Order: sequence, then structure tokens, then C-alpha cells
Amino acid sequence: PSGAAPGKQVHERPSGGEAGSRPRATMAWRSQLTKNMAQLTIRCCNTGSTSAGTRAFVLNNFHEFTDLNPSFKFMIREADAIEPSIEVMYHAVEDASMVSGRSQPKHAERSLSGMSEEEVTAALKALVDAGAASPQLESFVPIPIVDALGVTGIDGKEPNVAWLKPK
Repeated sequence: PSGAAPGKQVHERPSGGEAGSRPRATMAWRSQLTKNMAQLTIRCCNTGSTSAGTRAFVLNNFHEFTDLNPSFKFMIREADAIEPSIEVMYHAVEDASMVSGRSQPKHAERSLSGMSEEEVTAALKALVDAGAASPQLESFVPIPIVDALGVTGIDGKEPNVAWLKPK
């Protein structure tokens, strides 16, 4: 591209890469990153053959994922001589045994070494589906506030709110 600095590689959106170019059934899970995960990191080598499918996945899909999940932490890390992998951090879930009322976020990492673009897509889809067990909570209300709201008549049945009750 004409606006690129000398020696700087610029990735352009592939044609047809707009979020609306895929069938809705294919896009459905792609829009669930924010809901099912807190963070996603893809690591790959910028020249290695074992990273070819991972690089193709990033180049062909990154813009669609970021368009569908604008506030999501989707990081790409490229370095020489590293094996490609994907790492996700899931949302913390309600856990009354913890002082904070939430568990520590769970992490999952998968090797992407030698995978094709389609296999990388399938690996990510499986991780997104696994994240449905720890969906993002819209609000988190500590016990003292729950008690105070109970006095005012709020029943704690609001959707997507974690109400932590005393043991």
C-alpha cells in the first residue's frame, strides 16, 4: 500500500472479509468470543512452515472477529522460531467459597503446529464452545449490596447478574 512505511508489512482486509460475508450459522460462534472468553492470544512464527495455517487463519479472519467482537482482547504475537499456539483465558465464574465471590479465570492452551487454516478454525471454535460454561457476567454484586437491595425489595432475579448469597 502506498501509505506504508518502507520495510513495514501492512495486512489488508481480504476481499469478502466483511463480517456479513459468511453464512449466519458460521458467524454465530464467531460473535461469541466476548461472551465466552476474556482474552485470546494466537502465537505463530512469521516464516516457519508449521505456522503457515495459523498465519493464513489470522490474515483471513482477524478483521471479521474484531468486527464482531469490538471490545474483545484478541492478540496476535509473531516471533521467529516459535511453535504456533492458541491460548485463551475464560471469564471468572461465581464461586461463593472465594472472598471475592469469583473463581480465578481458567486458561487453556492448544498447539496449532502444522495445522491448516480450517483446523485452526475448528480448534478455536472448540475453545469458544468450551467457554460457554463460564459466560461473561454483565454485573457482579457483592454480598453487602445484595443485602441492602433485598431491604429495598429487589429480588435478585435479574438476568446476567451474579447475586452472591451468604453461606
